[in-house]
Amino acid sequence: MRRSFRWWAASTAAVACVLATASVSPAQEPLDVLLTNDDGYAAPTLAVLKQALTAAGHRVTVVAPCDDQSGSGTELSSNYATGEPTEENTITAKQLAPDVWSVCGSPGDAVLFGVQNVFASEPPDVVVSGVNPGQNTGAVANHSGTVGATITSAELAIPAIAVSVEIDVSTDPPQVGSVPAAAEHATRVLDQLRSTSNGGPLLPPHIALNINYPVASEVRGTQVTSTGRAAFVRPRYERTDLCPDCYVIRPEFDTSPDPVRDSDNNALAADHVSVTPLDGDWTAADHVRASIRQRLGIPR
Repeated sequence: MRRSFRWWAASTAAVACVLATASVSPAQEPLDVLLTNDDGYAAPTLAVLKQALTAAGHRVTVVAPCDDQSGSGTELSSNYATGEPTEENTITAKQLAPDVWSVCGSPGDAVLFGVQNVFASEPPDVVVSGVNPGQNTGAVANHSGTVGATITSAELAIPAIAVSVEIDVSTDPPQVGSVPAAAEHATRVLDQLRSTSNGGPLLPPHIALNINYPVASEVRGTQVTSTGRAAFVRPRYERTDLCPDCYVIRPEFDTSPDPVRDSDNNALAADHVSVTPLDGDWTAADHVRASIRQRLGIPR
């Protein structure tokens, strides 16, 4: 049986149990939260999430990009210095307030900088990324800076939660789900994880949660899901007269059902909050690797 499937079954059951049964104890110690996003430290949606986390009693420090880094995925700066520092091999980071840092890099850079410098004496208890206006589900999650920040955190064995809210592109104008409701829901999930951690880590090592909150007047519940295959939006490149080699980038939307039955996309379509455990492992299934091994003539 594939290792990741065994992990998926155990992790899914554990997360589902937490979401269904946990209660929050007001006597618990506050968590040290590194809050980031991919829209920039000044994004109003980040401010909403910060307010919700602070109201719940947590100590929140923002370490986020200085500008919009949407679609940057798991990017980390790799223009390493081989000699003296230059503008080409440095990034800038500025403390704008006691609890706010602006990092001119990707969301992953912001998380890594925050862990190495802002939280140098002790790592944060959790990294929270969002709220992103637009769902990060299915194939879109692979390219999301919101999710990418949490993958960087999970690589460091620091628990992480990505939070996004659905946009319904079938309406004119597109309808956006409630950012405050998504922030409150993510805060409740965090407190539920804390209340069931028995004093240990909030999540298993190298695990992040990808939470997506639906556009719905009444949310029907929460489901632990798989990452789907469909992408509600992808770039389309169309020739333009701007220059001989220019192609304008336009969004191409797809609202068809996801082929993965228990996917995050299908959960949102059914007005459920989607919670997808991620481990950052893109390795194909055992049977696929066995087939490739056989075709390449590589012994086990």
